[in-house]
Amino acid sequence: MTAPRPVAPDDLPQIIDLLDTIFRREKGINDQSVLTDFPLLFAEENLRNCRVIERDGRIVSHAAVWPRTFDFKGQAIGVGIIVLVATETGSRRQGLAAELMRDLQAAMPGLGCQLGLLWTGMPEFYQTLGWKTVDTPGWIASGSNTNGDGDRRLHVVDFDPSRHLDSVDRLHRSHSPHSRRTLHESAHLLTLPKCPVLVGEADGVAVAYLVDGRAINKRGLIEYAGNAHDIWELVQHVASSRGPQRLLVFPTHAELAGIAREADWSIEPLRSSKGTGDEMLLVLDETLANSGLLEQFFCWGLDLA
Repeated sequence: MTAPRPVAPDDLPQIIDLLDTIFRREKGINDQSVLTDFPLLFAEENLRNCRVIERDGRIVSHAAVWPRTFDFKGQAIGVGIIVLVATETGSRRQGLAAELMRDLQAAMPGLGCQLGLLWTGMPEFYQTLGWKTVDTPGWIASGSNTNGDGDRRLHVVDFDPSRHLDSVDRLHRSHSPHSRRTLHESAHLLTLPKCPVLVGEADGVAVAYLVDGRAINKRGLIEYAGNAHDIWELVQHVASSRGPQRLLVFPTHAELAGIAREADWSIEPLRSSKGTGDEMLLVLDETLANSGLLEQFFCWGLDLA
């Protein structure tokens, strides 16, 4: 058995087969692949942040970190999002995933990560490595009612990168907090499989957008920007065509939660930025511990792992 090592481009076919088996095919998902679901994670420039362990020349365990920068209340926070921690069935319960995680956690401060972030159904495993479960403030709004929503003022169209990329990227950056994305990153994230993006135009100008997550790893109405009433018009557009929806409402968008209540949608505590699983943080920069930011921190939808 080898020690953890960074991924090389030649490793990718074997890694993708391992991860698709565990996270897709074993769950009955045959129309998604982690390679296209996480294009920035597996981009050549990020492969050094992916780790594997081999046994008899075969990759049996994988874990990765995706470094991101969030603009949160006027402060730039480096966040390492942990992604795709998995070990093949025959090699589990031998400490391989824990060894990979310790290797990544040691490397994260050097990548500019002040926080680690992940979502899991196995919090006990990560607690032994220093991670803590947190609750994300906000709400989940669920419903399908499209009555009484007033005059429609927007022209709703599908996202077209050639027409909308710059405008949607600006809308995303206009909200605080937000993740800092290059235009190249936005182009990838706004065209992820099974995550169609709707754009609301007024007089030919994009004034709002909404991501309709239909993928196993990104479910619900998970990201949006614009005026609350314009966002709600896009929500109603999806609900009227697809039926009951699940809208993740972060605390910065309390007006959107109020609009949903007035439409008789059910409102519940959000608990997790992803809407499912336990959200966990690892504090790598102790100056954040007493800043008050951790209690309000959340991760936007297209940055979810």
